[in-house]
Amino acid sequence: MKQYRRKNDLRPGLWGLGVAFLMLTGQGVATESPLVTVRSAIEQAMAVLADPAYQGAEQFQARMRKLEAVVLPHLDTREFGRRCLGVHWQQLTEAQRQEFIELFKQLIEKSYGGMLDRYANGIRVTYERERIEENFAEVDTRIFSQVREQPFLVTYRLHQVAGRWLLYDVVVENVSMVSNYRNQFHRIISRSSYDELVAAMKRKLAQLDTAPQQTMPAS
Repeated sequence: MKQYRRKNDLRPGLWGLGVAFLMLTGQGVATESPLVTVRSAIEQAMAVLADPAYQGAEQFQARMRKLEAVVLPHLDTREFGRRCLGVHWQQLTEAQRQEFIELFKQLIEKSYGGMLDRYANGIRVTYERERIEENFAEVDTRIFSQVREQPFLVTYRLHQVAGRWLLYDVVVENVSMVSNYRNQFHRIISRSSYDELVAAMKRKLAQLDTAPQQTMPAS
C-alpha cells in the first residue's frame, strides 16, 4: 500500500474541515467494499445533520449526540489512539491505555463534531477509488466546499476487525491525522510526562465544553 510522506501542516481551516470528515466513516462488512462503506456512511451522517428535527443552535447537543450514535461505534478508537501515541503506548499500563482512549475519543467527538456541523452545508463529495490489501484499505474522496476555491483530497484508512471495516486514520492532502496527533503527543510526553498529556487533554475538553465549535490546534 502506498505510504505517504508528510508535508508541512495545512492551514488550520483546511485541516479542520478535512479532518472533520473522519466523523463520517462508518460500518462495513467483509463482503462490502470499503468505498461503498464510506459512501453510505457519509450519506447517513449528512442526513442526520440535515434532519429538520435537529436544526438550530438550541439543538446542537442533540444533533451531536445523534451523529455520535451513528458514527462512533464504527471507529476503531483503540487502534487510532495506539497509533497516535506511537512508542509511548508500550510504556502504559492497561488502565492508563483505557484512560487515554476514553479521553482521545471525547477529544475527537468534541473537536470535530462542531467543525463538521458548521461546514456540512454546501459540501459535495466525490469518490475517487479504493485500494485493498488483505485486511487493510484506503478510500480516496475529493471534497468540494464553499469555503475553499479548490477541492481537496481526503483519504480514509480502514482495516477489518471481526468482519467489519473500521477507520483508524484520515489523510488530508497527504497529511495524516495520526501523524499529526502523534507529533503533538510525543512533544508533550518528551518535554514532561504522560500525566501532563492527560492534564492537557482534560484542559482542552473543558474548553470545548464551553466552545464546541473550536478545534484542537494543529501544533
